[in-house]
Amino acid sequence: MNTQYPEDLAVAQTLRSASPSLDAQRVTAPDRAAHAGIPGGPSHWLDSYPKHLSQTWTLSPGQSLRVRPVRHDDGELEEAFVCALSRESRYQRMLSGGVKVTPEWIDSMTHIDYRRHMAFAVTTTNNGAEQFIGVGRYMVDASESSADVAVVLADAWQRQGLGRRLLETLIEHAASAGIREAVGVVLTTNVAMLRLARSLGFTVRPEPGDATVRRISRQLATVSAQQH
Repeated sequence: MNTQYPEDLAVAQTLRSASPSLDAQRVTAPDRAAHAGIPGGPSHWLDSYPKHLSQTWTLSPGQSLRVRPVRHDDGELEEAFVCALSRESRYQRMLSGGVKVTPEWIDSMTHIDYRRHMAFAVTTTNNGAEQFIGVGRYMVDASESSADVAVVLADAWQRQGLGRRLLETLIEHAASAGIREAVGVVLTTNVAMLRLARSLGFTVRPEPGDATVRRISRQLATVSAQQH
């Protein structure tokens, strides 16, 4: 099936999910103002927010980027990021057409549980305001042994090695969480992504019945063993 991740595309960095559609998981956006300060309200997610996973990447010119888990209150940043993607990037992300950005859809991409659905945002600061320039995520399947992984970068930040670093971050975290396999589907025309996947140890195979995409997979046992 085709899963509609919010940003899982990019001309050079895209792994496409094959897990069940997120449409069934969408819920009405909560009235954050009405629930502010109420126990069990929207802010309860902070108790499980893995702040310790945040890190800083230093680029060659000396510029720093922040990499952190996506927060439940990142809706505006997520929406701005997705809406700014080029038509080509949107096509790469969906494997066809575009996606309708709704409050429910944004919530499904930011209101994650940090266990079965994990996402990292790469951010920069523009005029004092934080801005998403990349997002990587994985979603664990029902068996909890395999995860669909996907990454996307803003068009202006592609071809700088950030896709590799973000995908490596996802792989390392998934392995440390006990996930045994990372999988995805990539457009056949996305040569750069297929090249990146192979360079990181993914096996690339034809997708039965669909010549427009390729199935990629990588066992994560080795990564997990190295981390423990």
